[in-house]
Amino acid sequence: MKLKLCLLSILFSTLVGNAVAADAGLRYINTRGNVRCGTPNDNQIFAYKDEDGVWQGISVEVCRMISTAVFGRSDRIQMVQVPEVLVSKALATNKIDVMIGGLPYSATNEISTKAAPVDILYYDRLTFLSRAAGKAKSMKDFKGERVCIAQDPDDLKRLMSYSERYNLDLQPATYQTASSAKANFLLHRCRLLAGNYMLLQDMLVNTPSGLEDVEMLPETVDERAVYLYALKDNTTLRTILKWIINASKFAENVGLTQENYKLNLGSKNPEIMNLLGVDEKLWTRFKLEPTWVQIMLKERGNYGEIFDKAFGEKSRFKIKRGKNNLLRNGGLITSEPFL
Repeated sequence: MKLKLCLLSILFSTLVGNAVAADAGLRYINTRGNVRCGTPNDNQIFAYKDEDGVWQGISVEVCRMISTAVFGRSDRIQMVQVPEVLVSKALATNKIDVMIGGLPYSATNEISTKAAPVDILYYDRLTFLSRAAGKAKSMKDFKGERVCIAQDPDDLKRLMSYSERYNLDLQPATYQTASSAKANFLLHRCRLLAGNYMLLQDMLVNTPSGLEDVEMLPETVDERAVYLYALKDNTTLRTILKWIINASKFAENVGLTQENYKLNLGSKNPEIMNLLGVDEKLWTRFKLEPTWVQIMLKERGNYGEIFDKAFGEKSRFKIKRGKNNLLRNGGLITSEPFL
């Protein structure tokens, strides 16, 4: 009987220990002293080092936001390149703390991976680059053409559904990664290249040669949201990250900018006081630096300002906000109240 109780006690302790380890909140991040952010950083729109060796890109901006919230400074970051097929493993083995994009959100991924979506970062769409598109009047002029595409089951299904819907008989040539699909497109092995608009725009801007007769087609195969992911079992961290991302959206929604946030430090609006840390209780309960939003606004700006500098009108990519605008401005970006 004693042995049985002992074994049950050990089993219970192990289960509790595993649960605590999984739902570690910020413990590993604080102990390590930096935030490790996964990103598909094989391009210059997500994450890259500039001539001075400083990380730039939208994934970096999100990682800096998290670093600012946790440490009160934006430089405690480590960018880690993680292919889509390894996102779940990277999170489960604590190789990264968060994954910034790089994984489509679907029912299959929800049930079969250890990655769980935290919040929508922005919206993108699946579309095409084409060679010699000048004479084409519609997609019918591409009927039967080969399409280079990364070996993603969801994107492949969407491409084939699009092809069948419009009777295009497109011929997919699948490659393990988006980089491989791009390389083979540059080698003229396909007339079309299918991929996320932002990745294709990066290719148009940053590929030095081989794209003289290439242009972006206006067609949209599929719209999709790009998410921030964390370990499914780490519910505490997921909650914290959700409100970090929400803070940048809420700041834009209430009109707090890089230029005017200081004028609102005396506001008596409880949501503004919570957001800016004038009333420290809310962010303290999240175990975050109470005034981190002030630091973020001073250094980077609100959601819209960060978007514009990373890949919008103030960047070399000139990507229009469209669905990435606030709901009241015709987009899909919303925020939750800070009460």
